[in-house]
Amino acid sequence: MEAGWDPFGDPADDSERSFVKAACKSVVTVDADLSEGHVPLDPWNDVTFVSLVQEAAREAKEQEEATLKLLAEQQEEEEQKQIEREARRLKLEQQARELAKLSLPERRQKLREREAYTEFAMEAIQQAPAFVAAAAERKSRSRELEVPQPDDPEVALGRAAAEIAAANMGVKINFKTKAEATCPMALLFPDQNSKSLKMLRGLQEFAGARRLRETARALLDFDPLEGPGFQGFYELLRGPEGWLEHTQYCQPVMYITQLAAVEKLRDKRPASLERCKAVAGLSLGDFAALTFADVWDFETGLRAVQLRGELMEAAMLDEPQAALAVAGLTQDTLEELCSQCREQGEVCGLAQRLFADGFVCAGSAASVERLLQRARSTKGCKQVQQLQLVGGCHTSMMQQARMQMFDFLQSLAGSMKPPRLEVYLSCGTKVAAGSSPDWAALLADQLTHPANWMDSVSAMLKDGLGEFYECGPLNQLKGMMRRIDPKAYKATVALDVYSEEWQMRPTGSLPPRWGETPPAASAVDLLAVGAMPAQTSA
Repeated sequence: MEAGWDPFGDPADDSERSFVKAACKSVVTVDADLSEGHVPLDPWNDVTFVSLVQEAAREAKEQEEATLKLLAEQQEEEEQKQIEREARRLKLEQQARELAKLSLPERRQKLREREAYTEFAMEAIQQAPAFVAAAAERKSRSRELEVPQPDDPEVALGRAAAEIAAANMGVKINFKTKAEATCPMALLFPDQNSKSLKMLRGLQEFAGARRLRETARALLDFDPLEGPGFQGFYELLRGPEGWLEHTQYCQPVMYITQLAAVEKLRDKRPASLERCKAVAGLSLGDFAALTFADVWDFETGLRAVQLRGELMEAAMLDEPQAALAVAGLTQDTLEELCSQCREQGEVCGLAQRLFADGFVCAGSAASVERLLQRARSTKGCKQVQQLQLVGGCHTSMMQQARMQMFDFLQSLAGSMKPPRLEVYLSCGTKVAAGSSPDWAALLADQLTHPANWMDSVSAMLKDGLGEFYECGPLNQLKGMMRRIDPKAYKATVALDVYSEEWQMRPTGSLPPRWGETPPAASAVDLLAVGAMPAQTSA
């Protein structure tokens, strides 16, 4: 308790005590500041003054350098424009000299040709109203023009004129025959092994893709571009994108990227998207295909994909699983090898048939390891390599996940609508537009039944589909198309989903690079080209 006022004390003593207390408090404050490294600046200290002057001089120098750099860039740009103007002037002078050498009838003929040239150019440009927007935006875009009679000289002249006129506006034209410009088109959606780092970043310039990202951020509780945050020691080994090596995160991000790629196609080639008559998915790609076909909305599909990834991740953690990409062996030979590698209680079988001699095998880790060694030593094997992220998908090892997935999809049965276009599922089933199949059984069985991509592509070609757009990274479906049908390969376009500063490839979800293959190649690319010898080791 604080002592009260002493009537017999000297007031001067109280003042002295107050002064001492204030001094002590000041000393304690200074000591605390010094202990925390906060030393107050002393304007009368020579060292402090010199450091301030040096800092100001450094800032002034940096500002001067930035100004000089900007002036140099402006001067370089002006010089480049001057060079272009001079080149254009010289070209016009050369044309004038050549024209002066001609006779009067020849000059008149040249003028008539030039008028016709201009007329055809304007007519061709009018066929593509999007040129107006392209000229205003000054962006390079790819448009399509129909050429009904390509052998007609007048059409050829108009085509050349349109190409030059469009090039002056920064536009590239893709001329097609009437059959090519009107043929039915299909969208292809790959599986999760096509994932790649920064795959969604290159699509953020499109408003539709940004909306998908924002919607997914709210549902997933993490940004699809940045990931869920630090996941433990694993990320220290794999790098900042190590989270993408987890199936439960990879699958939702792949789903978002696939549909964001559709938004790019909608912006770049709206006429092509109007010709879309069918969609096809490989494994995970089925879910994006159903979203585009309006069977369910984006949010419902994302919840289904998120659950699928979590169930598959849990199944792979519960029991050791593995998968192999094998090329060069027949289906009968590979099935025989799988049966030889199975021991009591183990699973080993075909999970995906990608093309004639390209397969993915999956099952128990021990049996798949034996299959790797046997397939590598089998005559005719061109490539065999272990895959990550897949595990025992499309085998009986996903039975528990299949049951839980079926229950979830069954709860959505009342809200799932008939597709507005044809759907080719990876299980080999074709769903006609307007029909109402048992979606819960089809999508749940996908986890335990083999996927047959080759049959899906063959069915699309048989039904008259002549153009394809792959909506996802790594161009793996296009690579497989080369082995299925070379003509269809030429009509397949892989949509770029990378930004210019992030042209990257994954480092863990796909097999390691083969020594004789360029770094950009992936596992299924190698399967598609079948370029590797049988005895190559990992």
